[in-house]
Amino acid sequence: MAGKTQSNCVLKKDKNNIKIYSCPTKESTFNTIRAEFEINTTVEKYISLVLDIENYKNWRYHETNHKLLKRISDNEIIYYNQINAPFPVSDRDMVSHLTISQDPQTKIVTLTTVSMPNYIPPVDGIVRIPKSKSIMTLTPINESRLKASCIITVDPGGQIPAWVANTFSTQGPYEAFKR
Repeated sequence: MAGKTQSNCVLKKDKNNIKIYSCPTKESTFNTIRAEFEINTTVEKYISLVLDIENYKNWRYHETNHKLLKRISDNEIIYYNQINAPFPVSDRDMVSHLTISQDPQTKIVTLTTVSMPNYIPPVDGIVRIPKSKSIMTLTPINESRLKASCIITVDPGGQIPAWVANTFSTQGPYEAFKR
């Protein structure tokens, strides 16, 4: 799904030490998003934040109704969330499978989130996102600073023209990462 995105990405936002790129792909009319930033935290604190689904309302952009559906292990969960879309676009929802792994040698952490659109029944009046994948890597710079890189690919489903989705697709990641 992520495809080859590195060579044809266009920098769309460079603010607050967060760089957001939009990357056309051959696999989809919807662009892949690449985000890069550094953050003052530890791997343990960042993972704790990501696994705290109830706290997502404080930092996830335009998302609501976060629910932990299943805790598979300390580093693997399935969760649900809704996305409040601007008028006239219908609200969206998604079920996501999050896995976290760490390379024992390099200490680089990889967080992979893949949508599971058929995990629970659809919700009336909300469009289920049929396909989504994000891969975030956290590379320790020192004891209290990380370099983050994230690739996000989403098919929002429903009747959103790709050009509309691509125009606004960089805002959500930027807003979430700046918090």
